[in-house]
Amino acid sequence: MRMKVALVFLPFLLFSSVSMNQMDSDRKISAVHPEKNVHTALAKMAAALAALKSKVSVLEQETEEKGEKLENVTTWREQQKDEISTLKNKIEGQEWKLVQADAHEKDLISLVDKLKQQLNVSANKVAFSASLLAQGSGSTERSAFRDTTLVFKRVVTNIGDAYNPQTGVFTAPLRGAYHFELYIAVNEGEYAITTLMKNDYDELFTARDVGSLGYDSASNSVSLLLEAGDIVSVRLFCNKMVHDDESHISSFSGHLLFPM
Repeated sequence: MRMKVALVFLPFLLFSSVSMNQMDSDRKISAVHPEKNVHTALAKMAAALAALKSKVSVLEQETEEKGEKLENVTTWREQQKDEISTLKNKIEGQEWKLVQADAHEKDLISLVDKLKQQLNVSANKVAFSASLLAQGSGSTERSAFRDTTLVFKRVVTNIGDAYNPQTGVFTAPLRGAYHFELYIAVNEGEYAITTLMKNDYDELFTARDVGSLGYDSASNSVSLLLEAGDIVSVRLFCNKMVHDDESHISSFSGHLLFPM
């Protein structure tokens, strides 16, 4: 029995003896080479410091990138503020232009209304008077084969510019009642027949034959209802003559009585 117990504890004792010997050996080595442990510790610290520097470098780079992004954002915001300010100024400028345009439009409307009133007043004022010759004395040329329109060249009055002294034609500017007067003179040995024409229709005859008694005159008048654009003129029959002198004894006149 004692032999068995001794056999069981013998390996344990041997292992314990070996372990103690190894520990003693390690202590002896450490005591003999202390600088080896210092180098190992320094190497570990250097490695840890290098790793820390790497992490710090990464953090610095990230911080710099974020700083640049923040700076870009700040710059963008400033640009947006400038653009908003510019747009605001443009909008204010456009609003001012609209105000000016509105005021100008009101002024134009007022001016147009005034012009319309003036035109209405002017349209209701129509009167003219003209004599046959522009100057001197004489008789019209005799036309043997056709009637001619008498052109009364010396304009005394032409309110409304409805009479044309180049053609001898009066054009009604508006619908209304008009009154016309015609005076013709003939010289010795002449014979005149005239008619007042409304468009292409005879409205009023005036005739005079003087013979050898010097010169004489004849007159006539008429009131006509004219539409806007109707024309009135004096037609001299063919082979007849009308005389005029410095006293303007042959004349053609007319005026608007009232619009309708």
